[in-house]
Amino acid sequence: MTRFLLAASACVSVMVAQGATGQGADVLLNCSTCHTVGSGSSMDAATQRVPSPYPNLNGQPVRYLERQLEAYRTGLRQHPQMQATATALGDGSAAMARMYADAAPPKLALQGDVSAYLEAQKLIAEGDWSRSLPSCASCHGINEEDRARLAPRLHGHPEGYLARQLRAYADGTRQSDTMGRMRSFASRLTDAEIAALAAYYAAWRVEGAGSTDENEDQPDG
Repeated sequence: MTRFLLAASACVSVMVAQGATGQGADVLLNCSTCHTVGSGSSMDAATQRVPSPYPNLNGQPVRYLERQLEAYRTGLRQHPQMQATATALGDGSAAMARMYADAAPPKLALQGDVSAYLEAQKLIAEGDWSRSLPSCASCHGINEEDRARLAPRLHGHPEGYLARQLRAYADGTRQSDTMGRMRSFASRLTDAEIAALAAYYAAWRVEGAGSTDENEDQPDG
């Protein structure tokens, strides 16, 4: 694993696009500054920074990560720092995506009172077919076998990040979804449902991890 990380770092370090201005290449390409890479078994809760202001990319599907970096490069997703980083990575995006996909995902458990998330759990488990809303769990899971899917793990992501992404899908400013499915689904959710879903997924945490301030401008993965 160590050799792979070093190889990935060397691969991307020589592929800095000249258009990525405003920040040094060392900052743009040091993805782990925001998106922690590490083993879920060897790192304690504080070191894993879960919850964190930034989405956790460890163990996410490699094809999803590659597609999102491409979306930032082409403008299908909007975030100044991530767009500059994706541009700087260039052909090194595949190595970076693989590094995160191969990292052990965080060990998460639902914190708090389960009954506080009944509305979200119903949408996740059953959907609402009267509005042509399939269950969230039909695409987004948390188990190891879910890494073969194209859809990312949502459990453990920051609440504010999740809410922003659902709203971005709903209003069409995020267009990185295959065949527009997430844009279609999110546009049918109410503001209260978006808030409920974001709160539920964010409630999956590494036990003992403290809360963090999500009010800063966060690089979105």
